[in-house]
Amino acid sequence: MADDDANDPGSLYKVADKVPMEQLLKQDENDASLQAYKKSLGLTGEVYSPPNDPRRVVIVEMRVICENRPGGDIVYPLADQNAVLKMKDNPFTLKEGCKYKIKITFRVQHEIVVGLKYVNQVYRKGVRVAKEEEMIGSFGPQEKPHEVSIPRNDWEEAPKGVISRGAYTAKSVFIDDDRQTHLSYEYSFSIKKDWNE
Repeated sequence: MADDDANDPGSLYKVADKVPMEQLLKQDENDASLQAYKKSLGLTGEVYSPPNDPRRVVIVEMRVICENRPGGDIVYPLADQNAVLKMKDNPFTLKEGCKYKIKITFRVQHEIVVGLKYVNQVYRKGVRVAKEEEMIGSFGPQEKPHEVSIPRNDWEEAPKGVISRGAYTAKSVFIDDDRQTHLSYEYSFSIKKDWNE
C-alpha cells in the first residue's frame, strides 16, 4: 500500500530551528546583502513584542473595496475575536459584474513570519465554487501595520447573470510556511442585480 505522504512534496519540508530575534539581528553584521534583506523584512533593531499579546500575526482589518459602490468600502475589524465571530452574520452585497478587491491590514510581532499566505474558499449552497491562494510574503516584527491588496495590481470582477445571483459564504485562513494558522474566519455576501436591491 502506497504512503500518500511520501508522494506529497510538502511532507518532505522540514522547518528550520527557531533563532531568537536578538541573535538574528546581531548575526553577520558585516554582510551588506544580509543587512539589506533584514531591512526589507522591517528588522531595524527594534523588535515589536507586546507583552500582553502572544500572537505573531494580528490581522487588523479586512476591507472590501468596490468601484462605484454607494457608501464606500465595506470594513470588518478583525483584531478582536468577538468581531471575527460576528462577520458571518453581517453579509455585504456585490453588484453583479462590479469590480472589487480585498485589502488586508495586519501587524507582525515578536518574531519573523515566513511565507504568510491567504487562502479563501467561496461556497454556494454548501458547494465550493471558488478557491484562491495569495502569497503575501515574509515580514519582521514591527508596530506599523502592513497593507496588502488582493489581487495586488488589478481588480476581481463579480459574476453576472441570473444564475450567479444569490447568497454565498466564504472561509478565509492566514497560514505561514511553518504551517501555523494565524487567523481563520467565515463571512457571507450576496450577488445582486443592483447595490440596493
